[in-house]
Amino acid sequence: MPILSERPTYEWVARVNQKHKQLAGLLLSVDDKQKLDRWTEIEFVYSTLRLEGVDLNRDLVAGIAARRASSQAPPEDSVVSGSESALLETLRAVTSIAREQGKDSTLSVDLLLELNNKLIAQDRTSNVTAENLPLALDSACQWFTADSFVELHPIEQASIVLLRLIDIKPFDQTNERTALVAASLFTLRSGLPPIIIEPDAQPAYRAALEEGLRMNTKPMVEFVADSIGKILGELIRQVK
Repeated sequence: MPILSERPTYEWVARVNQKHKQLAGLLLSVDDKQKLDRWTEIEFVYSTLRLEGVDLNRDLVAGIAARRASSQAPPEDSVVSGSESALLETLRAVTSIAREQGKDSTLSVDLLLELNNKLIAQDRTSNVTAENLPLALDSACQWFTADSFVELHPIEQASIVLLRLIDIKPFDQTNERTALVAASLFTLRSGLPPIIIEPDAQPAYRAALEEGLRMNTKPMVEFVADSIGKILGELIRQVK
């Protein structure tokens, strides 16, 4: 997946950076931060599963997030759907890595395998191991640490990772979910939200994905920037 041969205009960078700076400048309490985290998790899980045609509502996802956030929740909750719970826990795992390690956090083959295993629903198993993953995946993960990649804006990084992982299709199951969670590491480690594809934005996402798989990455970069900008705007609105 080539780096953009003609760098895009940086209007989207200015918009995202401005909103990010505005959110960072708010005096958020611990409770505020937790509420924003829960809202972001709900939107990510809801939107990602809707992308696959899963019929669910935000109240269901909110209930799952509330159970998992409570230390009183039982380890096995029969009310919780396996797919929703697994996606929530996987996003939290990546968020934790991003916040603890910051820009030092990297995407490795082992981490991708771990994320994919987490995402597999409870009644299924995977026979995928690190040894039988495509060699292209190892090559991609090495490139994600190269200087030419590191110098890109986090929006560009996340967009290219998303396209590359979807293009490779390294796993038997949940490739797109894995790609969205993994790509979100590159926004999360810079303090930005994960990639959230709202249901009404699915056609634009699919069009950008189709262009990206033809090596035109600019539409996906612009789509992700627009998505991140909208989420930042909503987070600011909720705090105010």
